[in-house]
Amino acid sequence: MPKIMSRTLAPLYPLLCLCALSTPAMAEPGREPSPASAIPRVLMGTPPVNVNTSAAGSLPKNLFFSALNVSFADKTHAEKGGAARSDVFGQTWLLKLRYGLTDHVEFVAITPYIDQSRSHPTPSPKHLGGWGDQVIGINAAPFNLHQGDPFALSFSAAVLLPTGQEGKRHLPGNGAWGWRVGAAYGRFLTPNLKLDTEGVWSGPFERGNQEVKRGQSWQWNSQLRYLFHAFDLGLESSLVHQKSAHAYTPAGKVSTRNGVTEWFVGPSLNIVLPADAWLGIGVFFPVHRHFDGPNKSENKRVELKIGKLW
Repeated sequence: MPKIMSRTLAPLYPLLCLCALSTPAMAEPGREPSPASAIPRVLMGTPPVNVNTSAAGSLPKNLFFSALNVSFADKTHAEKGGAARSDVFGQTWLLKLRYGLTDHVEFVAITPYIDQSRSHPTPSPKHLGGWGDQVIGINAAPFNLHQGDPFALSFSAAVLLPTGQEGKRHLPGNGAWGWRVGAAYGRFLTPNLKLDTEGVWSGPFERGNQEVKRGQSWQWNSQLRYLFHAFDLGLESSLVHQKSAHAYTPAGKVSTRNGVTEWFVGPSLNIVLPADAWLGIGVFFPVHRHFDGPNKSENKRVELKIGKLW
């Protein structure tokens, strides 16, 4: 793993200088404190650790957050005739940026980097990955906890830019225009216990790398977080249904049979750091899986997030 880590971290050193917060709902400076007023504001937004999940609401005006969110998965189990000898160690790195344009509308940008290292690939390259398609969008929240509303409700719309790398060593379907929409709801069930849940729908407009058009994706993500003074504890859930992609060949359109439905659930922890920063870690386990064709799977995912309010 050290070789894999050093190899894939190299292009990401500039990103490591940015700390993160991917949660939208924070207590606005200067407003009345919430019932849990002793809790640091970096926790009041209940930042999830799972790379798929966001908290409901939007940032207060003129606040800026950055987020570096990482997921590691060691895929060693063959599914539906998948290559038994070729294990896959996957890394997903997401740089998430948010800026409050108003008290109800924020700008959102997500830059992905993905690396898949294969132990005995045949005939595929040993390393597959690179920069993915960047997400640029708007998140609007008619109801916000930091505005004194009893709950947070937000709607997002984004465009996927064709910024992904192309070639045999990069992900099929990369470099294609696409779209992403979502809706999220959150509220404090008690002064210290908060629920967030969201639905996300995304897909491509066109073919991308290697003449492949990715399948559409549906997500249902949720979390429960209990807030203490210097840390919080969470239970997070992410259900993803990814349709199979299609390759366009001289013989016509062919399904790649890489569609998958996966539901991961697990605990997470955020620890408050100095200067309005924090560190999060989570471990997520599969509770349901279905594969359209041969594939590899993991028995857990380890995910990290580092954050700061600017």
